[in-house]
Amino acid sequence: MNKLFRPFLFAAGYLAAAAACTDDTTGGEPSGKPGHGDKPEYSYTAVEYRKIQSGSFKPWTTADATETRTVRGMNWFSPVDGHVETAWGGRLDYGEPASVTGTEGYFRVGKADGRWYFLDPDGGAVILHGTQHVRPGTSAEHVASFNGKFGNNAKWSAETGAMLASYGFNYISYGSNRVERFPDDIRENLLNPGNRKMAYAENLYLLRTFMWDMTANLGYAFEDGTYNRLVLAFEPTFQSYVENLAREKCALFAGDKHFVGYYLDNELPFAAYENADAVKGIELKHFLSLPDKYKGARDFAEAFMAQEGIASTEAITKANREKFRSAVADHYFQVTSTAVRKADPQHLILGSRLHDWSKYTQGIVEACARYCDVVSVNYYARWQPEPDFMANLAAWCGNKPFIVTEFYVKGADANYKGRAYTNTDGGGWLVRTQKNRGEFYQNFCLRLLETRNCAGWMHFEYNDGYGGTTDSNKGLVSVEYTPYADYLNLARELHTNLYPLASYYDGER
Repeated sequence: MNKLFRPFLFAAGYLAAAAACTDDTTGGEPSGKPGHGDKPEYSYTAVEYRKIQSGSFKPWTTADATETRTVRGMNWFSPVDGHVETAWGGRLDYGEPASVTGTEGYFRVGKADGRWYFLDPDGGAVILHGTQHVRPGTSAEHVASFNGKFGNNAKWSAETGAMLASYGFNYISYGSNRVERFPDDIRENLLNPGNRKMAYAENLYLLRTFMWDMTANLGYAFEDGTYNRLVLAFEPTFQSYVENLAREKCALFAGDKHFVGYYLDNELPFAAYENADAVKGIELKHFLSLPDKYKGARDFAEAFMAQEGIASTEAITKANREKFRSAVADHYFQVTSTAVRKADPQHLILGSRLHDWSKYTQGIVEACARYCDVVSVNYYARWQPEPDFMANLAAWCGNKPFIVTEFYVKGADANYKGRAYTNTDGGGWLVRTQKNRGEFYQNFCLRLLETRNCAGWMHFEYNDGYGGTTDSNKGLVSVEYTPYADYLNLARELHTNLYPLASYYDGER
């Protein structure tokens, strides 16, 4: 399909030169692939990192990062300096899409030439690549930096929109806990920077908002930390609450072509690490033991026991536990997705940002894919996507794509006015430099591109955290709103080559 609409050339302008902070190691893939002379497919880069566990850093190592891929280390690929695309950052050279879901004239999803894409409103096939929480920081340090550098929202949003577009990003989010559109005084500058158009999506936080509002609506607060939050999906008022909330919030985005769609929630406790925690993951015995005020969830568990012919709690098997998790997930996704589709048939439903063991659990992923247009996962504690997990996602998602909605590493060189960050906040690992962050980004995204069923990724997040114990180098820009050029130049190099790289990996099939 070669539907042309406002195409323009996205040129890299300049690409970051390779610095000498890391070691290049010659390596390659198994034999049998077409080669170029005697060169291996990749010259890998080894990057040092530190994991953080229970708030403490582990020693520096390269153990998981000895085969870090970079664009410049791909010996069989020839990088480009620019490419023609739609204003949304969509490619024009693609075949007729199949399995298309969505409303014509808005963002849709479809599969072209064996690869999943978002289809933009102007006819391009898009791999979304962006960041989130694009708004001014609220700490005293952020406010002082904002006032000194910008002084007002108009100047900040104009410079920020132009900066993000110049590095090739095509997706952002505002990220309010109580979902809202980008405010009018920053919206135009962020969503239409120059000749570019930015896509965005927001989180409805349906179950979480129900939990937040329980005291006002039901007269008592939820005992978070005592009971699994998903018991609330069986409260008698939950369905009507999410229908009303969806109707109210979806009205904010009616007719908005920039808006891709909705996340239903974030990191719900479907499955705990090693299924060892009944609050952080769904457990049948936990649901059976609920007090009378959560009778709806307890009744659901008792009905499951009867349906499966399980005589007692002592007779519950591992298979029973997994099937019950799947049943709870199915109920949650059915109720929430139905409410959102009724309120807004124009935009997509993007899953609930599965994390930790939830994303590794077949029945939960399958339930998400059954009701949502896209499966979203937050992906931490790995240097790169695991091949076996990527294969599982391809199978479990069925005829749906997935996106990665959070991932990052932090740089040890980040500081605020000479004071180094503690960098203990969040799940991302620590690397030594901003260039290393760019190498991580390229490696992670190249391996996502290789899967062909990943339709996008969203770096976490726009601005560094600061204040209290939250000083952490998660951002594309510092607390003083200075872009991390060494990181962003490598991101731009990947973005410039995104569709040639996709075609490269498609050609290996």
